[in-house]
Amino acid sequence: MESMLTLSTARACHPPPGEGGERMAAEIRTLLAKKPARPKQQSLLDMTSTQARAFLLKPESYSRIELPTYFQFATLLRRVAKTLEGQRLLDLQQGSPRKHEGVNYAMLDNKDGRYAWRPLQLVHPALYISLVSQITNAANWKTIRKRLAEFAAIDNIKCLSIPARSLSKQRDKAAQITQWWQGIEQGSIELALDYQFLLLADITDCYAAIYTHSIAWAIHDRDVAKTKRNDKSLIGNVIDDCMQDMRHGQTNGIPQGSVLLIFAFIIERSTV
Repeated sequence: MESMLTLSTARACHPPPGEGGERMAAEIRTLLAKKPARPKQQSLLDMTSTQARAFLLKPESYSRIELPTYFQFATLLRRVAKTLEGQRLLDLQQGSPRKHEGVNYAMLDNKDGRYAWRPLQLVHPALYISLVSQITNAANWKTIRKRLAEFAAIDNIKCLSIPARSLSKQRDKAAQITQWWQGIEQGSIELALDYQFLLLADITDCYAAIYTHSIAWAIHDRDVAKTKRNDKSLIGNVIDDCMQDMRHGQTNGIPQGSVLLIFAFIIERSTV
């Protein structure tokens, strides 16, 4: 029998008290121990800076928005990356992007077929690639990985939405969904053996609520980031500036729609 249990199955099979319940719990734990082989995938935090750059510059990382198949970004990203290679976007631009509204292409997506509308954005390719280059600089990438490893060491909190790349024939998005299913669904089943109640919480309008300065606070500690607010050697300040360039200078909210911005969201929320 496969261990393809669902969360609803776990709730229905919550072991009753007594000897029979203990036996049922033991049987379910045995099934969960026989998990199918984990698909080959690699977390973004396990990648080298070079691997992370290649992953983040994939078209499917640039945009996670479900668009018609004739929208292809590979050539565009490749040409922009070649133009920016070895150069700073600041040295090429004639004016600051944050002084211009609408540098990204915005659209609305309906989440549940009813009233849950969310704004998605295709980030300007030059801004996106510039940010990828800054984040995946070897020294900056080391700083980010080290900081998130410190957060991961907290035993009672698990982050299961870290982007991952597929090392098999699966698409990266499929590997990400499988990782989520194994960590959330299967993990919830196992916890259901010991707990009767599950509390579900969500952050309303989470991407739009992010304060961009807090990204630097998360990476470097709040006191350090505040003291060195204008220090561009701190990758947290660089990310903060890039986010403002994408949002007409606003310090509230980050664009939603790409793997890189999911990663920025995880960094910021790591302080919560």
